[in-house]
Amino acid sequence: MNMNIRALIASSALLLMAGCATQPGSCDSNNVEASLITKMNCDHSGGYSDQVRQREQALTAARAENASFRDVYDALQAQQQSTSKSLAEQQKQQAALDGSMSKLLSQLKARHANKAQAQQQIADLEKQMAAKKQVTASTDPVVIEARKQELKALQQKVSRLQLSLGYE
Repeated sequence: MNMNIRALIASSALLLMAGCATQPGSCDSNNVEASLITKMNCDHSGGYSDQVRQREQALTAARAENASFRDVYDALQAQQQSTSKSLAEQQKQQAALDGSMSKLLSQLKARHANKAQAQQQIADLEKQMAAKKQVTASTDPVVIEARKQELKALQQKVSRLQLSLGYE
């Protein structure tokens, strides 16, 4: 009887120590095959909370990028509507578009630095924005229509970039 108790205590201690061997980085909350002890250890060691924190950070970054995309779309919309307005209004709208586009592109460059296709699309948008800065505002209907078409093309490029990065 005394021997059985010792064996039970020894095996319990081994089980507890085996559970302690789980590293927080190896914890996966989606792993349905993990033992109860492993799950308890992951919960106790903070492995699960690390995952939650990482996912929250990714979500926060994605929300910031989505907000930047919305800012760009709003600025594009305002720019399209202001093409027939005064020179001062056109310049104001262009400055707003440039600012929101620059903010978005810098965020995307930093976050998606390892994606060659995204970097190429970002570079194309930067070139297009640089070329637009050289164009002066006009009240000529032909120039206004051409400007509207350029803005539509820019909006399509931004949409393609957004979709290629997995945003909707």
